[in-house]
Amino acid sequence: MSAVLSQSSEFSIEARRNCSMSPRALLTFFLVTCALSLAIAAAWAAVGVWWVFPFAGLEISALGLAFIAYGRRVGDFERIHLDDERLLVEVCEKTRVSRYEFAPAWAKVETRKVGFGSEVVVRCRDRQVTVGRYLDEKGRAKLARDLAGRLRERRF
Repeated sequence: MSAVLSQSSEFSIEARRNCSMSPRALLTFFLVTCALSLAIAAAWAAVGVWWVFPFAGLEISALGLAFIAYGRRVGDFERIHLDDERLLVEVCEKTRVSRYEFAPAWAKVETRKVGFGSEVVVRCRDRQVTVGRYLDEKGRAKLARDLAGRLRERRF
């Protein structure tokens, strides 16, 4: 989570998925894993156990598909920006960016229990959006407190 907080009346926060590996590091890891798997399969094939190769191919294919699925979601984020005129929430999932704009005087922040965790919902009249999905429980609680406090300041 990266937050930009200023001394002015603006509030801005951006939360992203935890991506500990860069695309280059992920590709390097994948290639090293493929080479290692093929080397082990070749060693077994050299002693007559040739049927290890199809399983090595399945292993490499499954790992490749998992990394592709991971890579498609690496750019997901949530951005919340609050100023005097509006509360703007942007949610990016895969390639789709959804923008929600609320009037700060009417917006409310709610925390709901869901399963073993919780979710933070920004609501204004008949529209709502869930935020904080890339944060842990403490981060969601802090987001709800900070955002609700900033919205309360706008009502008076």
